[in-house]
Amino acid sequence: MRLLMTAACVLAGVVAVPTAAQAADAACVRQNLSVPTGSWQRIDLLAADPSGRFQIGWGADTSGHDHMIRWDDGVPADLGTPPGSLADVDQRGDIVGTTFDEQTYRGAAWRYSGGQVSVLPGLPDSVETVARAIAPDGTVTGRSRSADGRSTAVVWAPDNSIHALPATGSSQAIDIDADGTVIGTVDDVPVRWAPGSEPETLPLYEPQDGTYAQLTAIGGGTVLGTETTGSAGRVVTWSREGTPVVVADGTGQAINAQGSIAYFRPYQNELWLRQDGVDRALPFGPSPYAVGKVVALTDTGVAYGQNFSTPVRWTCP
Repeated sequence: MRLLMTAACVLAGVVAVPTAAQAADAACVRQNLSVPTGSWQRIDLLAADPSGRFQIGWGADTSGHDHMIRWDDGVPADLGTPPGSLADVDQRGDIVGTTFDEQTYRGAAWRYSGGQVSVLPGLPDSVETVARAIAPDGTVTGRSRSADGRSTAVVWAPDNSIHALPATGSSQAIDIDADGTVIGTVDDVPVRWAPGSEPETLPLYEPQDGTYAQLTAIGGGTVLGTETTGSAGRVVTWSREGTPVVVADGTGQAINAQGSIAYFRPYQNELWLRQDGVDRALPFGPSPYAVGKVVALTDTGVAYGQNFSTPVRWTCP
């Protein structure tokens, strides 16, 4: 776990820490999402499309069965037994995810569209595929793993044809922007692939031994991630030019096309939304054992996520 004192020492004079005045000036409201008819142990929200029309999640009923749930303009629908783990949804309501074989522990990526599930093919000699994200035009990104264990970052076109992203070494894709830019890693180094280009390494803010970065998402050309030095974590963004900028201590959770960022400060157990340079607290609770997270930010700044076992959205003035 990250130590707040260490983070403060590393980031003194750099990190913008939210203030009470900022929070008071921008009171955000949390609302529970409607859930399908039935008896549920919990429902976990997993993703939302940038327009805010669709959200997806999985629900566990009181009989122990899992269900794939999709919200359309706030109305939930139980789509039945999920074909594995859910990853993302686009503004047409298409869903991507991965089914894992319980015996081999290998994944098979798929796309759900028009009520039908289609398997996404792997590269030659592939033994596993994993889907991570879907772009507005229907392009899916993820990875394909060969029999020798090599992982390759890939994209699947809207017609489900697969294309490898250029890389020297083991690679994987994490997210895809509206213009087709993909983020991921090559040999565990954070990179960005512009359409048709070689991977661009994203530099660390604190390039020193023991420092590493984990990418979360990309929106409007800006990459969001968390950089860790020792036990201190900080939210970092990379601009189109590749310059790293520290946002705050904590972990990055979501970003939208306007550059708004949702992040979590674990030692304070606080969720924050930064819009136009102003931090707004996202309420969750009750204390002292509150559990909350943000999984997506729409382009209008609505945050979707979880409050304990309930799917929620936050709206801010």
